[in-house]
Amino acid sequence: MMKFLLTLLFFIYNSGFSNAAILLVNNSSTLVTTYQQIDDAITAANAGDTIYVTGSSAFYNNCTITKSITLIGGGTFAQKQNAIAPLINTITVNSNLDHITIEGFDLDQISFFSKTNIHHVIIRNNRINTQLYCRQLTNSDNFLISNNLFELAQLDFWQATNLSNIIIQNNFIKGDIYGFFVNNGLISHNVFYNTTGANANAFTTAITNAIISDNIFYNRNPVENAVNCTYQNNISYNTTITYTSMGSNNLDNTDPLFVNITNGVYLPSDNLNLLSNSPGINYASDGTNVGIYGGNANTTLTGEVYNMPVIRLMNIQNSTVPQNGNVNVKVKSTRSRTN
Repeated sequence: MMKFLLTLLFFIYNSGFSNAAILLVNNSSTLVTTYQQIDDAITAANAGDTIYVTGSSAFYNNCTITKSITLIGGGTFAQKQNAIAPLINTITVNSNLDHITIEGFDLDQISFFSKTNIHHVIIRNNRINTQLYCRQLTNSDNFLISNNLFELAQLDFWQATNLSNIIIQNNFIKGDIYGFFVNNGLISHNVFYNTTGANANAFTTAITNAIISDNIFYNRNPVENAVNCTYQNNISYNTTITYTSMGSNNLDNTDPLFVNITNGVYLPSDNLNLLSNSPGINYASDGTNVGIYGGNANTTLTGEVYNMPVIRLMNIQNSTVPQNGNVNVKVKSTRSRTN
């Protein structure tokens, strides 16, 4: 079932629209661009278009997605010159949409609150500081929530009904999942992390019938509020809760041995790879490592969008330019980095 879901979502993501356009948004007061706010670009876009949003020290206005579009920012911790994230408080997605992608943003909230009939959604490579708000979402399916940094943020599915094929994978979650009543729900290769003490719940209110595999629960209670869930190849650390008969091959009270992790907010210097002597090496149910760098999601917490070029360095080579002369620019670019 897990392989089927991942293959399905990969197909969905790669089934594009013909004649799609690219629109650029930049809210800098020193640049003249066609679109200074995201809503302006959405109004001008057609279904299937891609909107690129450049990083800025000023917040973009809240926006609402009203069409089937791809919305891409420059990444939260992109490893490049002048690495500034695109900042926004809330992105809202309207009802009756499909094929939506949101990735590469530093934001407080993505909201599907009280919406319906939303299908084929990818939320990836973002830093989400408050919540992924799916409360009272109805009649929706095929969500891939992957490679995000949830800073004390809640994945809120409370009172959501008739949801199916929701995958939560390869995320760093310092918040919790609040309610999760999903057909074919998969929670895999995440790190649930808590710095304030042992046994904080990873799941608040009921989570039902989910497959929970290959995760690391660090100072987190992995089983409270879980009903009829199947646990496979998870690692929990610094908790008195045990998996007992819930699934198989789970390790209780076992240090996963991260390369480096600090208390408090996530830092770009943190390294959630596993040391060579970690019990999680090649221990996942798919034969890869347990935690966010296992599986096949090409994980990076920099927020760089996978398989897209990133301009690492751009310098003007000549300090003065005569009238009608040429500006010589040196540009270094590579594709996005993983792990």
